Amino acid sequence: MTKSNKFTVGKINQIIWKNILIIIVFTVLCGLIGGLYAKHKRNTSYLAKSSVIIEANLQNTDYKNSAIMAEKGMMKTYEEIVNNQETMKKAQKYLPKKIKKQYSADQLGAVVNVDSNPDSLILNINAKTSEAKNSVEIANAVAKASTKQLPQYSPNRIKVRVVNRANNDNIHSVTTPSIKKYAVLGAALGLLIGMIISFSVSTWKNI
Repeated sequence: MTKSNKFTVGKINQIIWKNILIIIVFTVLCGLIGGLYAKHKRNTSYLAKSSVIIEANLQNTDYKNSAIMAEKGMMKTYEEIVNNQETMKKAQKYLPKKIKKQYSADQLGAVVNVDSNPDSLILNINAKTSEAKNSVEIANAVAKASTKQLPQYSPNRIKVRVVNRANNDNIHSVTTPSIKKYAVLGAALGLLIGMIISFSVSTWKNI
């Protein structure tokens, strides 16, 4: 009876250690795979921002507040105008020759995003590419093109002025995906797989 109990305890210990080993192996292996996958797919994008301000001509109107409110109501329309193909074609002319060859008007539209803050007359022009210099040049070129394009669409004889030019000092870089995040996710998945396999093998062998 005592011998049988010792054998049973030894067998249980053996099963436990085998299961722990399987779980550790799968956790480490999947963690490494996740980290290596993220490293292989790793990509850095550079976001540059220029800003323009809409200045309504208030000298020739007795309804200054109305003119300002009218321009604020046009901001979403101005966003669309800045991001349309006509503006991008004009912006293309302001790009350095090397960058101009890399981006068509459609491609410029794809890397540019325009937004504005609520109750503001400032448009933010964001350019995101894989090259810092390209992002800066594109953001500034689109901002310059905006100063030419937008006044054509306003009934208030607006002036559009660049208030913030993109440069290498204010550029923002974003690197994705995160190696650490993918390694942790891979390890978690490996832990789960290891637990399932170890439990299945132990159950099957001891039925």
